[in-house]
Amino acid sequence: MDNALLLDLKYAGRSLWRAKGFAVTVILTFAVCLAANAALFAIVDGVVLRPLPVPEANSILLMSNDYPKAGAADLNNSSPGDYYDRLREMKAFESQALFRQRGQTVEVNGLPQRISGMLVTPSWFHMLRVSPPLGRAFTEEEGESGRDHEVILSYGMWKQLFAGDENALGRDLRVSGQPYTIVGVMPAGFDFIDPDVRMWMPLSFTPQEKTVHHSNNWYHIGRLKPGATMAQAQAQVNALNNENLERFPEFKELLINAGFNTKVKPLQDMLTAGVKRTLYLLWGGAFLVLLISGLNIANLALTRLALRRKEMATRIALGAGRAQVIRQLLVESLGLALLGGVIGIGLGAGLLRGLGATGLKELPRAGEVHIDGTVVVVCLALSVAAGLFVGLFPVAGVSRIEVNDALHEDSRTGTAGKKTRSVRQLLVAAQIGFAFALLVGAALFLTSFRRLLHVDPGFHPEGVVTASVNLPKANYGNDDACRRFVERALPVVRAIPGVTRAGVTNVLPLSTDHSDSVILAEGYQMRPGESIVSPLSLSVTPSYFEAMGISMVRGRSFDERDNESAQGVVIVDERLAQHFWPNGDPVGRRMYLPRDPKNLLKVDEHTRWFTVVGVSRTLRYENLNDSGAAVGAYYFPLAQNPDNYFTFVLKAAGDGDAAVRALRTEIARLDPDLAVFNVHSMAERIDMSLASRRTTMLVANAFGVAALLLAMMGIYGVLAYLVTQRTREMGIRVALGSTRGGILRLVLKEGFALVGAGLLLGLIGAALLQGVVAKEIYGVKPLDPLVLGSVMLVLGMVALAACALPAWRAMRVDPIVALRSE
Repeated sequence: MDNALLLDLKYAGRSLWRAKGFAVTVILTFAVCLAANAALFAIVDGVVLRPLPVPEANSILLMSNDYPKAGAADLNNSSPGDYYDRLREMKAFESQALFRQRGQTVEVNGLPQRISGMLVTPSWFHMLRVSPPLGRAFTEEEGESGRDHEVILSYGMWKQLFAGDENALGRDLRVSGQPYTIVGVMPAGFDFIDPDVRMWMPLSFTPQEKTVHHSNNWYHIGRLKPGATMAQAQAQVNALNNENLERFPEFKELLINAGFNTKVKPLQDMLTAGVKRTLYLLWGGAFLVLLISGLNIANLALTRLALRRKEMATRIALGAGRAQVIRQLLVESLGLALLGGVIGIGLGAGLLRGLGATGLKELPRAGEVHIDGTVVVVCLALSVAAGLFVGLFPVAGVSRIEVNDALHEDSRTGTAGKKTRSVRQLLVAAQIGFAFALLVGAALFLTSFRRLLHVDPGFHPEGVVTASVNLPKANYGNDDACRRFVERALPVVRAIPGVTRAGVTNVLPLSTDHSDSVILAEGYQMRPGESIVSPLSLSVTPSYFEAMGISMVRGRSFDERDNESAQGVVIVDERLAQHFWPNGDPVGRRMYLPRDPKNLLKVDEHTRWFTVVGVSRTLRYENLNDSGAAVGAYYFPLAQNPDNYFTFVLKAAGDGDAAVRALRTEIARLDPDLAVFNVHSMAERIDMSLASRRTTMLVANAFGVAALLLAMMGIYGVLAYLVTQRTREMGIRVALGSTRGGILRLVLKEGFALVGAGLLLGLIGAALLQGVVAKEIYGVKPLDPLVLGSVMLVLGMVALAACALPAWRAMRVDPIVALRSE
């Protein structure tokens, strides 16, 4: 190590040891703020920045069809017809694949267990450039209909089912009632897309299915060729879409009116779309707290420099040189910041564990969030940047020291305080400004969260528990079999002690498994350029609406008359009713599902009609901050539109857990091969839907409190220094007749001038950030007057508290003592 640097380190160590209070304060302040930055950056890095765990993951793109004017949910999906067209026509990709997660039932230790599986085209593993180390990947032939009964297991599933026995290859495994041959085992730790996926099965289509367009049920990804770009892929898919519009002119007007387009984007964007902006906002908040703490420490450093002016001047006079003094000050600052950074990294790991209890595990790729080498490097780099930032202020002070003046001035009241006062006041004003912006953000998140808690979801969650069942097609191969199972199960479920209502639905509010489909009203005349709408489609049994507490606005709910042999009926929600019958009563009107894709409005003798028997309230299906489906929803009786995947909804008067245990028992009696899964109360579902917002609110408010405390320290520090530096002036004022009230007003005027300047800066910052925050809040405007006024009031009260002690000291100045001491 260079001798000069070693001497600087030794000197810095001795100097800081003499000022232990200052050193400890700075280290701990840096540590806490850098801990927040380490934890937030670890989350951002693990969820957003780190490439997916496959070779050259950044070259994998997602292609998703979008119909914004039709009100269809943006699910990032494509259709088989698109996939095969793009395989032939798009030259930017070296390989492409379709996939979709689907729950499967597998017998584990003699009991049916629901696990997460994934259907993939055989090209999947080749495209990912990942192969099973044991066994093999799928062949192209296994992607043909009827030859798709092979399965590849995850490493954990292989261990659980076969205890790591390599002889498992070639054995049969019953998956959802059908035999599958085990052909491979993936490597340990492979968790591409979703770590919960435990098996992969080949995806196959019939020749007819390969030509179907706009039936968007699959995720479509492709790996770019070397040298190809995302812009080229987007241009190629746009050209192909335009060609298809001409190939199928019967769809052209319909698709144009719906705003049809295909988005090409990095696959990782699909995983992080709902959280990326929020995570960056939170990390920005952590950085602002670090900046505020840096301003506060800079103020402390300036105070310490004022007390060391004679020391600095003496060293310069003795030949030390300003460069050497400046270097030593920077070494002190960097040393404190790096120590704080090292401690902060350790605290950040603990903070990550604490955040895990607030909903961190609900984030995509949450299992990859940890403190690693990248996080350590970034945190240490922030430490160095913070140390240099803080060190620049005393360095600037040293560069302005006049040696003769410093040696002749009194150390307690030297002119340095007058020269640096404006700088210190500016630093505090900046602190208050940043604190104000952070507090406004925290208050907005808190207000938004509180309003979401009071949103009426359209149903009554109290006492409602839900549990799902998936009937395997091997045993329930037609609609009648599914219908009969529900007819046998519901009376048994309704007889469970404590259950007052019970129904079945194929789609639950606040779940992710939604389906939308076009439905039209008899006689509805579309305006030129108007798009066909695609509302949410649901199938429910009688008593579903009663069990969920969903009220009917008009007409009636379904009842036992609405069976498979009865006239087709439908219930629409308020939003869909408003779309089709804005000025009339929907009850008694007729609707139909289009049969001819070439002419959706075509009605003939084969058209199946459904009579509207009721209008229900509109629910919050997607999440609480959205009014459900963009164009509404409609319900069919499950008896008339059966589904093999459905959820029991139980209204329990007593113990909901006991009702679910009884439900499991009854389902096992009806069919011991069925697994009951996805068991949650509706209150839990609401809570889960708010998990990420709760975490955002808690973290933002923690940052706001930290910023408030730092601003308070800054105001107090400047005013205390002001009182010390102006002791003689105040003594003279008192001697000349000034009252204690006058001295009090003098100090408070200084304090509130700082607060006023800071609030002005904060308002400007809040105005600049309103566009960023607007998309993350609900029910409150970014510049809500009540929020701004409340934050101003809190900051004013904090400023008054910070001014209190210095003002009290100023009022007690004894003029005789003050003048004698000077």
